[in-house]
Amino acid sequence: MGGSAPRRDPQLPVETTSFVDRRGELTQGRELMARARLVTLTGPGGVGRTRLAARIAARVQRAFPDGVRFVHLSGLHDPALVPLAAADALGLHDHSAQPPLDALVEQVRDRRLLLVVDDCEHLAGACARLVAAPLHGTEGVRVLATSRHRLGLTEEHLLEVVRPLPVPDPDGDLSAAEGCPALTLFADRATAVVPGVRLTPDNRALVARLCHRLDGLPLAIELAAARMRVLDVDQLLDRLDDRYRFLTTGSPAALPRLQALRAAVAWSHDLCTGPEQLVWARLSVLAGSFDLATAEAVCADDTAEPDAGRGTGPAPAEALLPGGAGADRVPRPARRRRARRPADRRPSGDRPPHRRRPSASSASATAVRSPPG
Repeated sequence: MGGSAPRRDPQLPVETTSFVDRRGELTQGRELMARARLVTLTGPGGVGRTRLAARIAARVQRAFPDGVRFVHLSGLHDPALVPLAAADALGLHDHSAQPPLDALVEQVRDRRLLLVVDDCEHLAGACARLVAAPLHGTEGVRVLATSRHRLGLTEEHLLEVVRPLPVPDPDGDLSAAEGCPALTLFADRATAVVPGVRLTPDNRALVARLCHRLDGLPLAIELAAARMRVLDVDQLLDRLDDRYRFLTTGSPAALPRLQALRAAVAWSHDLCTGPEQLVWARLSVLAGSFDLATAEAVCADDTAEPDAGRGTGPAPAEALLPGGAGADRVPRPARRRRARRPADRRPSGDRPPHRRRPSASSASATAVRSPPG
């Protein structure tokens, strides 16, 4: 369902499209911010972390007399610039010889404010250091971060968004389908390109099947809805077998990695180390939900201890698995096709991030076998 935006701090991003559902996550986010100084929203690319973070920040801003400050990192590639981006968002101008983080802490030491740090995944180490500095050096600064994986700090509380939107069974009872967030999102975005489009008893099952095949991923649903300018829902469904080639009509004002499904998946894929990419490929052969034992069986080498998933550090590959430890799954749009890797075609305007060094979290994936076929 759509929601009206609360009174907005001028630092927060302006909403230009309707905000669909996420009521549960909004409530959880407010509750976590009331008791924790660091909350990280995690989830796969295209799921709507930034929008949700801005909504949560708007809901809790009254608790922060010195306001909300939003640090945008999506276009940044140099870790050394992260403290400077935060200082700029805070309106700080330090010309001393102090290290940037020390200067930042000194200037916000007596403030009560919320720092929103958006898109941390490609600068994870620098973001962890940025966040740790005010947590340890002040009492009144709280942090809301968004990332495709956790930062790994002891003080961190996680809110996993940030899952894809729920989708009803296309073959089940669809009498209440108009209240389904995924279907509502599709209808809302389709109406923007074809005025008058709406959910009806005649098209509910087709729209539900479309959203189901896209696993409720908001970015994929929005890209599909944009195609309604020239195609109907039946024709959209027929073309989803080649979704990487088909879902490429995002806003030209968006980041390149949010203009096409292939680019969004490639961004996550490039953030993984080689062993993590291999685990990704092998888990992608599983069509439905799976538990840790199944993941170990698929990813473990015949001669090695099956310890996939037992790493201790934050791993970008986590963002591929939005479920909890008991029931993970690889979202259908993110399943890697062996014949055509999603990273093979990357928009020229999006630089690949620096690949992280293998860590304890990826060591568990070093001895695994290739998927069948």
